[in-house]
Amino acid sequence: MHSLLAVVVSHGGSTRLDHLLSVLVAMSGCGAVLVENGALAGRRVPAGVRVLEGQGNVGYGTAVNLAVRHAVEDGPAPDWLLLINSDVTIPPNTAEVLPKLLAWYPPSIDVVGFPFLASEGGPGRSQGVLPTPRTSAFITLRGEAAALARWPELRHPVGAFFAIRVPTFLRLGGFRPDYWMYYEETDLFARLHAAGGRIAWADDEWPVVHVGGETVGRSDLLHAELGRSAAIYARRHRATLGWSWPAVHGGQLAVLTVRKLATGRPQDARRAVGILAGLVAGLTRPSWEPAVRSRWRAAPAETRRRVGHLPPAGGAGPAATRFGTAQIEMAGARGGASSVAAAAPAPRPGELESRPDPSVVDPLAAG
Repeated sequence: MHSLLAVVVSHGGSTRLDHLLSVLVAMSGCGAVLVENGALAGRRVPAGVRVLEGQGNVGYGTAVNLAVRHAVEDGPAPDWLLLINSDVTIPPNTAEVLPKLLAWYPPSIDVVGFPFLASEGGPGRSQGVLPTPRTSAFITLRGEAAALARWPELRHPVGAFFAIRVPTFLRLGGFRPDYWMYYEETDLFARLHAAGGRIAWADDEWPVVHVGGETVGRSDLLHAELGRSAAIYARRHRATLGWSWPAVHGGQLAVLTVRKLATGRPQDARRAVGILAGLVAGLTRPSWEPAVRSRWRAAPAETRRRVGHLPPAGGAGPAATRFGTAQIEMAGARGGASSVAAAAPAPRPGELESRPDPSVVDPLAAG
């Protein structure tokens, strides 16, 4: 049985896809799944990679749910789910240590985030802050880095690369198929936060390289889709966000547009305007799905819900004993318990054979 299920979602692939899949199948204890939302068109896939295709362009989150459902139905379920964008490169040192690193964390840790490097070698964006009226307004004035320092308990990995325990993922209900693209992981981590889940962060010695946007480019429709997904998020989390967040986020995008124009970056300003337009359209026309009739041929929400359903979590794994789906929804409705970002230093390779005492990743000890 594989202890790690690595899922790569693709729409036509990227220039790094073949190398990424080869690295995954060579990783110890790792089962690799490619969910192709477009068409492989005769493209070769490394031996040992399971390919799921023909479901249409169901988006990122629904595609991951589909892969997890197949893995659970084929049983027994793996311990960890590793989510990877097709434009990510895993350096050899990270690939070698990753399965042992995940096995090293105690059952109290639900998610592990990793540092990103950009293609030119500098640090990439690997963390985000859960949106609230306060965090969004603060980011507008001070920037995301300052918000991450101000609200460490609200930080979470971005969706390009992170690991989550399969029992936790199932207990959360997986990704919500409401989202075709964008905000899937934000929604997932908001529910994890409400349930009191814990996130640990791997040491800077184990980074991955993320290019970002290679398969999307400068599509105006996808910029609008980002705003439309923000509207879906606002409706889904209205009990905790209140009515003010969409207005704050809209103001944030308006300020961003002015700043980009003032600094001579019209393309970035156009992107912000597109997101704002998508947000307004998503709030006023919630059933409108422009991507369905676009060149992207997105699967409609009804199809995504059918394809993306997950089996009940049952009593699978340690995470299942700590919270259930009903508890998650109730916690979200009343504000929830704080999730804990455990800033645990990663072990050296020689230390990975033994599990640590849970106090090692205690956020109070780690600060």
